[in-house]
Amino acid sequence: MASKVVARMSSHNWHRNADLIALRQQGYIPYTRRNDKSFVPKPMRVSARSESCEALNALSMALAANCDYNPDSDYAFEIMAPFEQIAAAMGCLHVYDNGRKAYDSPLHALSVQEQLDYVIVLRGQDTDYGQNKPLRLWLTERFFTSRGIAVDEIRQWLGQFRAWAIRNGLTESLRKKYERHLVRVERIGIDLKDKHSLRNRLKQIKRWVVSPDLAKEKQAKVEQLQEGLNELEKQNSERLDWVLDEAQKNLHSLARAKRQRQNPMYQAFVKWSTSSNVMPHEVVSLEQAVSKEHPGLRNRDPEVYYRLLLQRAGII
Repeated sequence: MASKVVARMSSHNWHRNADLIALRQQGYIPYTRRNDKSFVPKPMRVSARSESCEALNALSMALAANCDYNPDSDYAFEIMAPFEQIAAAMGCLHVYDNGRKAYDSPLHALSVQEQLDYVIVLRGQDTDYGQNKPLRLWLTERFFTSRGIAVDEIRQWLGQFRAWAIRNGLTESLRKKYERHLVRVERIGIDLKDKHSLRNRLKQIKRWVVSPDLAKEKQAKVEQLQEGLNELEKQNSERLDWVLDEAQKNLHSLARAKRQRQNPMYQAFVKWSTSSNVMPHEVVSLEQAVSKEHPGLRNRDPEVYYRLLLQRAGII
């Protein structure tokens, strides 16, 4: 899944991106001035510099490579790595002697993609150094559609991802990985309980990912399973007897098959019926004739039954 998205990101031409062109014609708004109503953005030339395009391209590929593509997660397309790790993957992380970390180029590229509505950023205070930096990131649907990835393709890829996880038994490990991520986020102090608009936006992205037909099918399956559970609860008193009866029938069948295999007449019949001296349809006709003349003899006395078959065949 990640390799397919990264391949689309690497071949994208930012000089022809209509969203970026419209944003540059309007002008960037720095993050520190977004709440300043008196700030007027300055229009820029349409074509961005090659260095800016390279930063946007590297950031897109790093985000796509570290994205959570599990459709069973609470919110779709969350970045499962700290932004410092994203900056390190871009090769733009600088660590000072006092331990302070700087990554201005990735932050600027992130701000641009946030204004393009390609990325949703939740910022907060760093508990270690007191820096205000991005703590949680989510990719929006425009992040994919702007690179020529259709909605049906995303849904198909996510379906293949879920099938691959189920086939390889990775659903539990993916769930635990997501839970560890939530624990790390809660330790930092990031919570979405009071951020209603953000939760609604993330749920909107999740609804965009999940096909309406799949959602209806899932709801129908849930209702069907619920009805089955209710029926089992009603028959709970009879269920043990049913299980015991089935187990007893299976034991009788196994014992009968074992006695049949130990029967010398049965072994002789199998040896004759599977030889090249007789045609299969002759064997079937012979069995039908004996079963019609002696109904139930095969279960009552297998030895006599197969003796009759061998006598009719002229073996004994």
